[in-house]
Amino acid sequence: MRRMKVACAALALASVTLGAAAQTIPPSADTLALARKVAAHDDFLAMIRAAGVDQSSKVVDSLGPLTPAEKAKAQAIAAAKLTAGMDRVADLLASVYAQRFTPQALRDMDAFLETPSGAAYAGRLMTVLPALQGLQNFDLRKDTLAEICAEMGKGCPEISSPTSK
Repeated sequence: MRRMKVACAALALASVTLGAAAQTIPPSADTLALARKVAAHDDFLAMIRAAGVDQSSKVVDSLGPLTPAEKAKAQAIAAAKLTAGMDRVADLLASVYAQRFTPQALRDMDAFLETPSGAAYAGRLMTVLPALQGLQNFDLRKDTLAEICAEMGKGCPEISSPTSK
């Protein structure tokens, strides 16, 4: 039994040490490229895109009256800035993914995202959020305390009655 505890402790120490070492080794260019492919499908990037399109439109509209040529130029500038910003976000996501996932995990994610099902899933958070409106009434703490109170008589809020003064 003692040997088992020592082996488990050594294994835990090795995993912590190797994990720390793995984080200091920069990912290869191939791993970063694969992570960039996966990041291109990320929901956060889709949110940036949706918000950026909306914000860009508002910026152009805020410029006041423009000739068609001026409006087209302003829209082109806004689109270029959005693309550059999204590229920076995608690069940062790729860096994070390359550090957090193994190359095999990234290959698996990429393979899934290239399927029709993966394509249907990727970047859809913005279209799903409206359907989750019912979660605004979800209060885990309140619901858990209510259940504990009902079943165990613990954690119940004190109720003061007019006669208990």
